[in-house]
Amino acid sequence: MKKMRLEKAPLVYVQAQFHFSDLPSSKLGTENELESLHNAMMDIGLADRVDSKVVEMGFHLNQDASKDGYFEVKQEKNDMTRLVFRGFGNRRSVEFMRNRLIIKATDYTCYEEFKEFAASILNIAEANLVALEKVLTKQVSLRYVDVILPSQTHELNNYIQPALLPFHPDFAKQTVGMSQSISVTGENQVMVLVMEEAQPTPSGFPGRWLPADLMEPDTRASLILIPALESYCKGKNYGIFSIDHQIDFPSTPKWNQNDTLQQLDNLYGLSSSTFWQAITDVAKQEWGVINE
Repeated sequence: MKKMRLEKAPLVYVQAQFHFSDLPSSKLGTENELESLHNAMMDIGLADRVDSKVVEMGFHLNQDASKDGYFEVKQEKNDMTRLVFRGFGNRRSVEFMRNRLIIKATDYTCYEEFKEFAASILNIAEANLVALEKVLTKQVSLRYVDVILPSQTHELNNYIQPALLPFHPDFAKQTVGMSQSISVTGENQVMVLVMEEAQPTPSGFPGRWLPADLMEPDTRASLILIPALESYCKGKNYGIFSIDHQIDFPSTPKWNQNDTLQQLDNLYGLSSSTFWQAITDVAKQEWGVINE
């Protein structure tokens, strides 16, 4: 089966996320397990260990009949231990928390190589965190972020399908903002597309490359992004295009690596198809399509 790729792809970030039921220890494992995990990560090039915390904010709605039907909003705060392993010139990292494992890459070449890397991480995790083999799978997700930088001869709307862009009123001198669509792609499976049109900083260059929810709060765990700035026309509005494809498991099956990676394959297939539908012929011509 033929596959297409772009010679000058606008892709800057890829993330695979695996959610599961809570591990019994908030510290993820025993000291011996974590030491063994670190050694295994070093063996594959993820030598930099960062012990960190992440604060999750959530909201809970309660309807109280005694308050004339008004909803009461309760804010919930959860501090979670986070263990990050980073390497490959700070282009890849693996993040462990009590209920999830996140694999991040900014040096993505193709899905097959990324999946192989993900499989090696899952093998290491299962071999060193004994409790992981007993958890239940809750969700698998795959996310791609592309930064679309217009050249001298084109505007942002020449690269991406107009329906994905924020509405531009005729009277507006400048329009920024974002549009979002949520598509059901299968049973308990959804794809969230977010297209953000952003204005460059006074310097004429973009000041942010990732969606706000992906910004790394701990500089010790941040990754290096290398967007293709060579052809960007300084001062033009640019785009941050995110495809987040996820599948939930209401029945919470027992963790199984083969099944998990199969779900990742399924998520990738539709994500890739969506990307090719979202970009225009102008984008394909400028970025260079290669058939393999």
